[in-house]
Amino acid sequence: MKRLWWYAIGTAVLAVGAVAQVGMIQDLNWDCVKPAYVIAWDFNGDGFDDFAVACHSCNMIVVGLNPTDRECRKTCPVSWSTPKTFALGDSPTALAWGLFGSGVGPYEKKIVAITQYTPAWTSFKVTDTSANLTTLPLITAIHTIAGDFNSDGALDVAVLDPVGLTIHFPTGKISPVSLKGHAVAGQPTFLATADFDRDGDLDIVVASGTSLLFFENTCGGAFVFKVALPVAVALRSIAITDFDNDGRVDVAVVDPAFGGLIALRNMGCWSFEVASRVKLDQEPVFVIPVDLNRDGRMDFAVAQYGGDVVSLVMNQGAGRFKLERSIPVGRQPISIAAGDFNGDGILDLVVALSGGGPNGVGPAIQVIYNPLCATDDCTDMAPCCGGSGTPPCRP
Repeated sequence: MKRLWWYAIGTAVLAVGAVAQVGMIQDLNWDCVKPAYVIAWDFNGDGFDDFAVACHSCNMIVVGLNPTDRECRKTCPVSWSTPKTFALGDSPTALAWGLFGSGVGPYEKKIVAITQYTPAWTSFKVTDTSANLTTLPLITAIHTIAGDFNSDGALDVAVLDPVGLTIHFPTGKISPVSLKGHAVAGQPTFLATADFDRDGDLDIVVASGTSLLFFENTCGGAFVFKVALPVAVALRSIAITDFDNDGRVDVAVVDPAFGGLIALRNMGCWSFEVASRVKLDQEPVFVIPVDLNRDGRMDFAVAQYGGDVVSLVMNQGAGRFKLERSIPVGRQPISIAAGDFNGDGILDLVVALSGGGPNGVGPAIQVIYNPLCATDDCTDMAPCCGGSGTPPCRP
């Protein structure tokens, strides 16, 4: 397996043909050196999904704002314009997003970013002209999440320091969470949040070495260690979703050393059991939940760094999952996000490629339209398969 350090994770159109037809893949050759992380959301509130990419080795964030057309669906692929850039004084490692504000508002859509070498964080709107960093009292910072951890109606930010073994909260007056005694320095890689015990407070889970570390939010952002769940060898990205539709949030995690995706069912009362292990032996490093075939069950899309593929893992029901297909992409996919970029009602994928961009080979970013070639609700056709043309306007 390739040596892969978290800190180093850093417009042509390509129709991918295979035995099974897949969606159209669009290359975005933007100035982004060592793309490290990607998120997708409607950042400017115009009704169309955008995406943002952390460019680790050129100290900036690029934001692809979706050109809007309220009368017709977009062409496939979307005609992305030159991205908006936000320069930072350090290397960004991870991004988050959310509606930030307090009390009764106003609430503003903001992107959150953290940086590595001089640990700092920032939050900004895409309408801003710059992103100003605020220094963090940490050794380093590799991952961040947003959530209302103290239940005051305002989003907070949590930042993971794997060397100092702490989760720091730069907002919300929340005490840091110590990982000492539960993790080895350098091993924690990823944070995720959900209300695992259904008490109304957001809890936190950390991927660290062989184990998932769960911390219960006892009230108002007071976290206590709850349970360590050993599941593989060197855990990385976590996905949170209710994959068995029982009303409790479940967990999935990928492990490039183990070579697989592990789906864990939430049994209640802080008990989790492995529901499925799916072999993914090309270094799976990032996983997201997404209903790829729109059957009401959450599937998973996985970036496999060593194989230059995005793998689609389908929910078979009853906690069972199956690898449906792997889509060839550019070099070293490191992060992935989902959004409906062409406005056809079907979720697309966007992939950050650590081995692409100006200092790499190939594109920095790729958009995979309609990855399963699902049927469109309006036309009963798959509008973005195999490089087919422009979808029609909605009636």
